[in-house]
Amino acid sequence: MKPETLTADMTTLGASRTLAAPTLTKACVIRADIGPAMEFKTTQGTTRAVFPIIGGEAVGVGWSGRVVPGGADFALALPDGSYAIEARYCLELEDGTPVMVTNAGRMIGQPDGSFFGRTRAELEVPEGKHSHLGSAVFFGTALAEAGDDAHVYIELWEAPVLP
Repeated sequence: MKPETLTADMTTLGASRTLAAPTLTKACVIRADIGPAMEFKTTQGTTRAVFPIIGGEAVGVGWSGRVVPGGADFALALPDGSYAIEARYCLELEDGTPVMVTNAGRMIGQPDGSFFGRTRAELEVPEGKHSHLGSAVFFGTALAEAGDDAHVYIELWEAPVLP
């Protein structure tokens, strides 16, 4: 069932004005190469899956880089068949800049066996040429294709931060 469209805005609840809807701009695409999952039932009665991130590549606006081996995507099976996910890994940009990525959200299984996801990402970067990545707000799309257990594809979309 599709939810109704909300007609209320901030002024409905007492604000003197409302803000414009955010516009999204594609900021980067990432291919995370993953190893075999470790999956287990927890003592809390949930199922946990851990996918090691073993490499990959990334392309952004004005930069490219590699996914550094050593991170992981942590997935928790939910009662509705979806997965709550949180991936933590590092990128190394072509100029040597390290970028810590934390990307969390939800993956939903599709009839063809693939998984589609929506996420929110944070990037941590040092001061310098790419410091703007650390102050941006990112929303993501994620795709794990049916029959491909070795990759997850991510697009991060930037929403401008208001002054």
